[in-house]
Amino acid sequence: MTVRMNITMDDDLAARLRVASDDKLSDYIARAVRRQMLEDELKTLPDADQGWADDAEQAAEHVLFDRA
Repeated sequence: MTVRMNITMDDDLAARLRVASDDKLSDYIARAVRRQMLEDELKTLPDADQGWADDAEQAAEHVLFDRA
């Protein structure tokens, strides 16, 4: 299921977003939001060494954006 949302942003940011997303705004924004939410959730975990956090971020990049 999808939900339609309206957002407001500066026109210069909107122009950059349109170019960066190759006019696939919904997909681009959804990936960015998922990534930010994952990062926020990882920060709530008990302290771990930075190597673990770096590995988790790389894994998230691969899963969310299909890149290493």
